[in-house]
Amino acid sequence: KPGSHKGRQKRVIGEVCKSFRRVNVSALEETLSVLGVPASVFILVKDLIEWDEVDADRYVFQSLEDVGAELRQIAAQPEVFLYGVGDTSHELDFGGKIVGRAGELRCLLEVAAQIEIAGDEGSHPNTLVLVSGDTGMGKSHLVESVRDSLAENGWIFLSCKFDRLMTQPLATIASAFDNFFQYLISLASDGRDINAIISSIQENLSSSGIVVLSDLIPSLCTLYPTVFASIVRDDYSDSEEEEVCSQETTVEGSIMNDDIISSAETLKHRLHYLFRRLISSISSPEHPLFLWVDDLQWTDESGMQLLSSLLTDTDHLDDNDDDPQRLLMVGTFRENEVGETHILSEHVDKFNSSPNLNVRNIHLDAIKKLDTNVLVSEALRLPLRQTQVLTDAIYAKTIGNPLHFQLFMKSLRDEKILSYSLSTRRWVWNIEAINAISINDDVAVLLTRKLRRLPEDTQKALKIASCFGLHVEESSLHVLLASDKTIFACLEHARQVGILERDGVRFAHDMIQQATYDMMSPEEQLANHYLIGSQLVVHITSSSKELQPFHPVTFAAADQINLARSMSAVDGLGCDQMMQISFATLNLKAGERSMELSDFSNAVKYLQYGMLFLPDSPWAKNYELSLGLYESACLACYMSGRLDMMKEYLEEIMEHAISFMDKIGGLFVLIQSLTSSGNNKESMEQLFSILSELGESFPDSEVAPATIQDALMSAKKSLNGYSKEDLISAPRLNDRRLQWALKLMAYALPYLFMVKPRHVPLLGCRIVDLSIKHGVTGEFTFGLCSYALCLVTILDDVDAGHRWGKIAISLLDNFGPKRLAPKLKILCYHMLFFWIEPLQSTSAALLRYHHEALMVGDNEYSSLGSQFYCARNIIIGSSLPMIDKECSTFAMQMARCNQIPTLRTLLTNHQSVLRLLGSNKNPFDVLGDLINNEDELLQYSLSTGRSNFVEVIYFNRLFVAFFFKRYKEAAQYSSERFKSGQPKHMYFIFYEGLTANYFSRFSSGDELIKWLQIGETALASFRAWVKHSTWNWE
Repeated sequence: KPGSHKGRQKRVIGEVCKSFRRVNVSALEETLSVLGVPASVFILVKDLIEWDEVDADRYVFQSLEDVGAELRQIAAQPEVFLYGVGDTSHELDFGGKIVGRAGELRCLLEVAAQIEIAGDEGSHPNTLVLVSGDTGMGKSHLVESVRDSLAENGWIFLSCKFDRLMTQPLATIASAFDNFFQYLISLASDGRDINAIISSIQENLSSSGIVVLSDLIPSLCTLYPTVFASIVRDDYSDSEEEEVCSQETTVEGSIMNDDIISSAETLKHRLHYLFRRLISSISSPEHPLFLWVDDLQWTDESGMQLLSSLLTDTDHLDDNDDDPQRLLMVGTFRENEVGETHILSEHVDKFNSSPNLNVRNIHLDAIKKLDTNVLVSEALRLPLRQTQVLTDAIYAKTIGNPLHFQLFMKSLRDEKILSYSLSTRRWVWNIEAINAISINDDVAVLLTRKLRRLPEDTQKALKIASCFGLHVEESSLHVLLASDKTIFACLEHARQVGILERDGVRFAHDMIQQATYDMMSPEEQLANHYLIGSQLVVHITSSSKELQPFHPVTFAAADQINLARSMSAVDGLGCDQMMQISFATLNLKAGERSMELSDFSNAVKYLQYGMLFLPDSPWAKNYELSLGLYESACLACYMSGRLDMMKEYLEEIMEHAISFMDKIGGLFVLIQSLTSSGNNKESMEQLFSILSELGESFPDSEVAPATIQDALMSAKKSLNGYSKEDLISAPRLNDRRLQWALKLMAYALPYLFMVKPRHVPLLGCRIVDLSIKHGVTGEFTFGLCSYALCLVTILDDVDAGHRWGKIAISLLDNFGPKRLAPKLKILCYHMLFFWIEPLQSTSAALLRYHHEALMVGDNEYSSLGSQFYCARNIIIGSSLPMIDKECSTFAMQMARCNQIPTLRTLLTNHQSVLRLLGSNKNPFDVLGDLINNEDELLQYSLSTGRSNFVEVIYFNRLFVAFFFKRYKEAAQYSSERFKSGQPKHMYFIFYEGLTANYFSRFSSGDELIKWLQIGETALASFRAWVKHSTWNWE
């Protein structure tokens, strides 16, 4: 054909040119190889020459711009593409670089920067960043990537991680602080000065607070040796607790500590407060605190309550405007495992509405293919163009999930589809084989495949370790190593291949732990849990008494046995009765210890498992153990808000208890549940019924004045001749019946002021009489305080009342439980000491003891202390704007702690301040829909007979009306307040007298006589009072 010879000629010339290039490329390859040129440069040069014959596993250059881009990438990262290709280049290393998360990383750093640049003055809300995403999206990697840069700016970085099989959320959170203190200890051993932070912590927590936290943060014992060498623990960890703790597998009487019952409600509040104080003492503007909480989807209510308290409560901060605390908490969680009803979702809604918290959300989606190629490029030390084809194939299988992508690449390496060629000194792969792999191989399948390649002994050791969760506690590990010496070598091999982290026994990723655990059949899982638990139980029972009964091994043993029980269809795991009793006792110990640590939700779980292990006819065969389990469960259910379950356990106790004294612990829990829910009248009726059973009866109806006088005279006679020193050295009460009677009477006193005020003198004086006759307890101080108050208000003996009040406080310092001290001091400074001591000093004392009440976890009396403080500041003429601010702060704290009765009283005081300031702000907004304004509160109080609220409202309205010279209105409120039936207090008498003096100037006849009588009565009262304090009453 015409011109065909030209086509043949062209093809021949092309073949000749290719042959020529092959000769040159071959020579070039040999030369570059001899010179040791990195593979990235070698391939670039080769592809430039063989531009039309590039292999199918990489793309060809399309333009000179592509060549320039590849050269720039190589030059920009010489440590990856040029100099980092020595002996380790054949290892598949993904490094620590974060890719594809620039926006999310910037957001996290911006939040931290805002905290850094915040001024030193004013309040600084805490900040919460929630990082969500599916499994393997790189949530942890994102947070870890900011650690170094923040450390350079002075940040303190703390972290903890929840576990799928974890049962101690509070211990998990505490571990973040424990690790930090271990780090401080290492610095001190290297000669570094850590005195500043050590002093700050001790100043903020006090010695008793440090001791309490040491149960969860053991390293505090090393940091404060002098504290633990000298301190006498308060009643949360005193000799009574130690006596209970000393019991091992036998139960004598009721194992439940009576003091735990009466103080249980304060435990959680105290622990939360101490953690808040700890954070405040650690963090500062110079050293902000970064607290990372990983895998929030696996926490429970007790863990979330503590985290919520750390974020939203502010009552631990100083009362001035300076807030040194700087806290950034980052919580990461798997979004696909958190539904609308999850505990985290409920708390997130509260976080978003909190005025004390800034919330930011970061969501991680799949990374883009371009970013995936960056990871592949740097892992294989080959430029982007050279890895694009491989990335396309991998991305199609892993859909942008970073963890899946890395595991998939490692599986390709393990199966030799991806390998390092020693001859070409670069990574090579079989793209056809990769494309042929099933797309259904998810992360779990890849991990299982990797695990099954391990030796059989290593797999067995890892299965045992996986039964504990993400990591194995050192104490439990020692027990396992003692039973099987080969475990250590097997675990070491697992570390070498990246299954475990380098330190301790911790899985490198929770997905690895889960895959390991899922390799076992349900039967094998049950058998391993039982085997581990049994070995730990044997270790506990065979150890000497020097091993604390509440050592972490106890929790681990109970967890393993309970997991086995949850998987078994056989009651008691088919064990003999002795083992079942041992397991039940173990769970009782774990439950009681959980309550001591304020972890009431998990306490319920342990106690319920303990009941499951009880043999048949438990009340007949194992009475004391059964009583201990049901009493403790009753209390734990009350403290965790499970009131229906609490009543079920209480009914069980009432049905099977042999004596009334065995019922009383459960009945006291019932009384506390009634008072906490606002049913004070029903609670007191139940309490008086119990007192009657104990042989201490009181009138059912109104108490006659003569009866009160007789009680006061009896108490006065009992105390006649006793000095403070005599009472301090008086014998202690040992009669259990009377101990309970005094405990119940002391508990009732504050509530009787609201429902049966005339019974207060009777109970207070009865406590005094019984204590003098039979022996004293901490409750004696409350009886003495009540007696002192009656001396002032009924017998007008101010000096004697003040003296006995001071003696009551000094007695409490000598033999009373420390948790009662703030309560008693708040009552004394509010109701007694101001008769003689300057009002201003009693106001400062009320604020001081408000903080002390918080330190011991007594939210009820800390709230009362702050309410009394604000009311007194109004009377003594403090700055109204300052009182307005303080009332707002205290109101939010009371609302969060659900101290609604005290909050209502505070809001009426706050309303008066706002009226004096001319503000239209409604303080009742903090109550939501419960009470909308003061008028609604007044109507509610009148309709329900709550005279104490009525009295406060009418006095505050009289007070404001007088200051605005609305005297007729003031007189009206004086008349209405008289109808409330409450005794008049001195502030009311003062302003009522001034109002009467005003009207006496314009009145005549009977009206004049009425006003003159009121004025003269007020004047006579102040003439009597001025003898005791000219400062207050002259």
